[in-house]
Amino acid sequence: MHKHLYRKCGLLLFFFCLLPVLNAQITSFKQNSITIESLFDSLTNRTSIDIAYDVNAIPHDSLIRADYSNQHALQIVQDVLKNQAIEISYLNGQIVISKAIESSKEEKSIRLTGTVFDQNDSTKLPLVNVSITNKPLGSITNSQGQYEFKLPKTYKGEQLAFSFLGYHTAFCPVPGNDSIINIALQATSIKLNEIEITYKEPYEIINNLQLHHENNYHNKQAVLEGFFRESIKQDGDYVQVSEAIIQIIKPSYSSPSHLERVKFIKGRKKNDLQSMDFVDFKLEGGPFQFSRVDIARYKDFFSIDNNLYKYSYDGIDVLDEEIVYKVKFRPRNDDGNLLYNGLLYIHSESFALVRSEFNLTKKALRSSGKSLIRKASRKIKVKPIQASYYIDYRKLNDKWILNRIEGEIVIRINDKRHRINSEFSAVTELLISNWEINNKIKLRPSELYKSKYVLSDHIQETDEQFWKNYNIIRPDEALEKVFKKTKVVSK
Repeated sequence: MHKHLYRKCGLLLFFFCLLPVLNAQITSFKQNSITIESLFDSLTNRTSIDIAYDVNAIPHDSLIRADYSNQHALQIVQDVLKNQAIEISYLNGQIVISKAIESSKEEKSIRLTGTVFDQNDSTKLPLVNVSITNKPLGSITNSQGQYEFKLPKTYKGEQLAFSFLGYHTAFCPVPGNDSIINIALQATSIKLNEIEITYKEPYEIINNLQLHHENNYHNKQAVLEGFFRESIKQDGDYVQVSEAIIQIIKPSYSSPSHLERVKFIKGRKKNDLQSMDFVDFKLEGGPFQFSRVDIARYKDFFSIDNNLYKYSYDGIDVLDEEIVYKVKFRPRNDDGNLLYNGLLYIHSESFALVRSEFNLTKKALRSSGKSLIRKASRKIKVKPIQASYYIDYRKLNDKWILNRIEGEIVIRINDKRHRINSEFSAVTELLISNWEINNKIKLRPSELYKSKYVLSDHIQETDEQFWKNYNIIRPDEALEKVFKKTKVVSK
């Protein structure tokens, strides 16, 4: 398995550690003729501030005269773009420039909410895919079966689909206005020919997964819009929640050596929920790391050259009215290296990998400390308890695209000096809400979200108006209470 996978949820533990800003943010600049793009590149090189912007939002090729003396980079950017219809935000050392949100945008969109549940026993169903047939927009239900889906009014009358493993897909037309749509899904009763319900050779399924890989995924660069959330609990209580809208440049699935790149668009956080007792627990590189958790692209667990795992057949299930094979995998030799146990869901006709659940083995957990955790004190005892992941894909036309990733890491921290014996759990979620083939978009180094960034530190302010126009994973009931509680405290 590729090394990058088990570093996806890199956990960073700081103990009373603050990193000072080393580079100056004030600069002087004078040039009679320079493009806006070149000016911004110069500001990035001269200061500690990254400048990220949408090339379609500003006239980046325009020539201007720049004459500034002892000014903050933000002041220079604001002055240069003062006549442009854009939004500028300054978030912990990064200037983000985006198109101004039109006041009429909300009126041109439809907001759908509701709950998806089992028709027989009314159980609320999590992780149900909510999408528009043959369109790139999508959302999912949370652990309470609730969803929130925003789409353009031009989608009125399109087919809204609710699909879930083991259930018949439900359809309904997109209404013309904001609506509450509750959906009851009916469990499937699988009707197969006798030969199809017999045992399937797992290695034959894995071999077909490898052989059909090129036909099942895109061989061109795609641009993904994603909603990203990190939530941290200490002994069951939320201590921090951070959310962000990100853009992911995903190279061709036939070129795994080309790595994904991420651009931070805007974020918000709640970090005044409950203080972490003596422990500053942080997640490092979240969006950067999770953009590269794509086991279908990197062929983790099923590479032709991978002889690390054994496979066993685990029966069948139904997704979107079609059969999927279930294949379990486990290490051939669980020697304490970072290896996984898990389950692959493979489409029976196309042999595409459509879903996977996997976790570090018990032996791997015992030796995973340095790979998952960095800590600032040798006197602190840190014990990993769980590291689990979930990933799925959805079909768009005749190809499969990344849909959702979730990771959870649970750690026990013991500090006898401060009488702390706490269990920290960190859940990271990535929802791909929009997707398009685009070979033209490139991200410059100053725009990239770096592997050492900590999302919660990268966010300074919340623009609620901005968030009204984006698809997110609706917060669970517990999270909703956290947000309401925080609002009361802030008043």
